[in-house]
Amino acid sequence: MKKYFLGVDGGNTKTDYLLCTLDGEFVDLHRTGQCSHENFSDGYDGMERVMRTQLSELFDRNSITVSDIAAAGFGLAGADLPSQIEKLKERVESIGFTKYGLSNDGILGIKAASESGVGLCAVNGTGTVVIGIDKTNKIIQIGGVGPLSSDFAGGGFIRDKVITFMYDFYYRCGENSTMFPKVMELLSIQPEDILGILGNYELLHANMTKINIIAGDAAAKGDKVAQAIFDDIGETIGKSAAGCIRHLTFDDSSPIDIVLIGSIWHKVPYPKMNETFLETAQKLSGKTFRLLKPDAPAAAGGVLWAKEIFDNAPVDSDYRNKILKISI
Repeated sequence: MKKYFLGVDGGNTKTDYLLCTLDGEFVDLHRTGQCSHENFSDGYDGMERVMRTQLSELFDRNSITVSDIAAAGFGLAGADLPSQIEKLKERVESIGFTKYGLSNDGILGIKAASESGVGLCAVNGTGTVVIGIDKTNKIIQIGGVGPLSSDFAGGGFIRDKVITFMYDFYYRCGENSTMFPKVMELLSIQPEDILGILGNYELLHANMTKINIIAGDAAAKGDKVAQAIFDDIGETIGKSAAGCIRHLTFDDSSPIDIVLIGSIWHKVPYPKMNETFLETAQKLSGKTFRLLKPDAPAAAGGVLWAKEIFDNAPVDSDYRNKILKISI
């Protein structure tokens, strides 16, 4: 009976299920809605229910069942705490998977971008997290659960810091910034309205990207308040990366791969943030790094992880190249 590898990139907005043969041939892609337990009123029950439905759609149109999956690699949003990972594993096994890997979705970036399949993934998008995996398959995640784990980076953090500094300037003798008039124009407010928007999450969330763009442009043009935000982001993620390395085992003879994922890394026109990140991580860890940007879809990393698990060995370059050439 024919067997397959499955890569799953399960996010908060969409989920990709990539189905390939054991020889690395593309079979099908099912791109569908969210599957994160954090977005359902019934939590993990909702996640399992939705994932069963999504997988049934993929399996039915290919005339296969879960028993035909030789191995799978799951990268799931919301797989942040050990208790969450264990509960998600229980649900995946309830669906019928027996040979699989499951972790935060950042793990797929490593599998897709690093030829060795080991290294770190530093996410700086809407939120932030650093996740690492070494040659022993030990996985460590730093952050991803909010301020208590020092998640002081990402688009949400930038938005909140801009509003905080704006409030400080008008009401707490803080430093002025070229950002403030532009943000007030964007939100259609005056200084006396700032207090009123502090609790207006919908307004602030809807304008997060535009506020981030204002902040990034200001930093690139030399605004000290804006630059301080991005300098701090580079430093805090650098600390997370160095801390992650302390708990993993890497070969000292070659640089450690770090995959940078997220729009803040790649779209903010202020290079010192990335430089600060690299300098901080290297200083605190004593290691050298190779920064990578993934070109392949995350679900492809899931397929590569599945093959690695199935073979109990690193993925060979021929198979890797086949999977990474898949356009989805």
